[in-house]
Amino acid sequence: MAHITIDTGSPTLRMTTSIHMISPVDTGVPTNSTLYLLHGAGDNASTWQRLTTVELYAAKYGCTVIMPEVNRSYYTDMEYGLDYFYYVTQELPEICGRLFRLKDDPQKTFVAGLSMGGYGAMKAALTYPGRFAKAVSLSGVTDILKRLRDPNMEQGMAKEMQAVFGTELTIKPEQDLYALAAKLIEEGGELPPVLCCCGTEDPFIGMNREFAAYMQNTPFDFKYVEGPGTHDWLFWEEHLKTAFDFLFNEKN
Repeated sequence: MAHITIDTGSPTLRMTTSIHMISPVDTGVPTNSTLYLLHGAGDNASTWQRLTTVELYAAKYGCTVIMPEVNRSYYTDMEYGLDYFYYVTQELPEICGRLFRLKDDPQKTFVAGLSMGGYGAMKAALTYPGRFAKAVSLSGVTDILKRLRDPNMEQGMAKEMQAVFGTELTIKPEQDLYALAAKLIEEGGELPPVLCCCGTEDPFIGMNREFAAYMQNTPFDFKYVEGPGTHDWLFWEEHLKTAFDFLFNEKN
């Protein structure tokens, strides 16, 4: 396995940022697919590789995994900050394609993430459905407005959210997963298959069940999996297998 860490200047972010990549170039398995794997709040570009067995799955399926750094931006073009959604969906693929000569094949390009990154993965796939074959959210924030209005949110996090979404903590249609899904259905556009997983003791279980109930009554090819667990790496490690099985059509 090749593990590459890149520190590169980003015109969009106007600063140096990190990208981690793993690729099974020396395993004998053809490398013909790409997964953009997004971290959660409080994590960084290295966390997936440090805390899970993602390398083993990349080797099994011949998948190059790209893990960008987005800090605590909620994969959003911030109201008072940097344009992280543009960076992840526009600049990052261009950088990786140029540096690693990745094939730009939407049928073999996936996006997935956990928690904040689950929201980012869903938003990317529902905004640009033609770019991704499938999308996965693990313990994702599926109702961003409910998250912003959480009465138990820490004061420091509330200030962060104001930097991202504005002082009134309102959201735009392009930031709302429900609105994005409804728009795609109305337009008759491509509907990427979607998987959401959440633990039964996770604080986000309610919003994930509600999102699943909504999506299961739409034309989306939508799969929902929940099981014992909370908002932690034990659950995410277990369901990393669920995610790769879904992405590569393995039977659970």
